Amino acid sequence: MRFICTQENLFKGLVSVSPLAGRNAQLPILQYVLIKASDGVLHLTCTDLEVGAHVTVGGRVERDGSCAVMARQLLEYVQQLPAAEPLVLEGKKKKLFITTKGFSSTFPISESEDFPLLPTSPTERAVTLDGRLFCQALNNTIFAAARDEARPEIYSVYIQGGKKEIRLAATDSFRLAERVISMEGERSFSFLLPVSGAQEVSRLFSTNEQLKLLTQKNYVAFRGEGVYLSSRLIDGAYPDYQQIIPTSFTTKGVVKREEMARALKVLSVFLARDSRRVSLLVQPSKERLEARVEGGEAGGGTVSLAFEGQGEEVEALFNIQYLLDGIQHIGSGVCELGFNKESDPVVMRPHESSARQVYLVMPIQT
Repeated sequence: MRFICTQENLFKGLVSVSPLAGRNAQLPILQYVLIKASDGVLHLTCTDLEVGAHVTVGGRVERDGSCAVMARQLLEYVQQLPAAEPLVLEGKKKKLFITTKGFSSTFPISESEDFPLLPTSPTERAVTLDGRLFCQALNNTIFAAARDEARPEIYSVYIQGGKKEIRLAATDSFRLAERVISMEGERSFSFLLPVSGAQEVSRLFSTNEQLKLLTQKNYVAFRGEGVYLSSRLIDGAYPDYQQIIPTSFTTKGVVKREEMARALKVLSVFLARDSRRVSLLVQPSKERLEARVEGGEAGGGTVSLAFEGQGEEVEALFNIQYLLDGIQHIGSGVCELGFNKESDPVVMRPHESSARQVYLVMPIQT
């Protein structure tokens, strides 16, 4: 193998795939990046057996070939090389040689045949998405997913397509985030994308104007500009979350998103990690929403916000971090809040926005 490219191109490719290397400690080969020179480009692949990523690096292939190299070590080395001169990668005598002006190095290699293959997908059956919009929708939901793999069906983002739209939802059973976006075509599909896979999709494709999505029985594949990612799917049934989203409210109104976020951040100063309770008192007749943290060893505080709405006075306890997470992801400068009884969830939506988004937080039961 012999390949010539710029430091910038090789570094960019390694940055894309190397975060997957080393996540799975069961197989030593998974700490490696597979390097293959063929078809006029350099192919880089990493996987943890759950998620796999493949990118192509532009340059000049002078001799085809392949090998596997420790991904982190190679990334850290290439990062420090100067960008002004071309790099030459050459595999021979069970070593990878990298040379550029003033620098030369050798890396031990492993046989490429030992590296796991990524599943391949026929692109003609793929659904075309706006990558930027899809990744934004992932970011608006994934934060609400469970972080404990003990319940794998909610350690995921639920993705459902059909009728020219895609619905994304995530929940940890204490809160729920949903976002609906448009798509081309009316192909129907649904799957549970693991949190780890969703994070990688967001990281790799957030700037892609066009993204191809293809679902298979056990995995889903995404293809963008020179980047391919596959992720296993979670086998299970997602909770019927639609039934817990209230359709009417006894108290409803709007607050400015930034003002509410600031209030919650200020009050967080008084809360220990094991006590995240904040009381919300909504008084539509006084056009006021009061957020309060009771005094403790660290003190306490109250913040009053302008609340424009109508309905009954209501007060309930919530996890302050759950509220803050939601308000920070609302895609509008003004947020709609909907309340019922103190034992019912609060529902947040963007106000006067085309974004179809909802966020729900269950109250703390006293």
